[in-house]
Amino acid sequence: MPRKFFFRLMRSGPLGAMALYVASASPLHAARPAASSIPSFSAEQAQSGADLYQRACAMCHGADLSGNFQTPSLKGRLVASWAGIPLSRLTGYIQRAMPLMAPGTLSPEDATALVAFLMRENGASPAKTALPVTEKRQASLKFPALAIQPDTSPSK
Repeated sequence: MPRKFFFRLMRSGPLGAMALYVASASPLHAARPAASSIPSFSAEQAQSGADLYQRACAMCHGADLSGNFQTPSLKGRLVASWAGIPLSRLTGYIQRAMPLMAPGTLSPEDATALVAFLMRENGASPAKTALPVTEKRQASLKFPALAIQPDTSPSK
């Protein structure tokens, strides 16, 4: 919020103070994005990603995606870190750097299925249309700013 606007709001009396309180009390991540802002992915694609996750990712990130003291949680924190970023960057990162013991071994289809799984596990619902696999098509889609669920994993 611009500084000048903040001071003008504060000087406007009780109504301004209430507006400022409401604006500051409502977290930005709590609102669900419009359905059209969530890239479409299929249930089959997300399930394929879930199966691959258990084989290639769970040993580091945990079966429940909670991470551990060396690897980040893939729930909540993932959304905060990647929201609004083109999907091509996330799938490209997964392909280049994951899994840690064998980076660069995942196909574009595998990385895309993992992204569909991660979106599903962070609150997005599958649709009839699969997430596109090509980098060019993914570049125009953004990772959605889904409602961040509280991290219920034990502190690390």
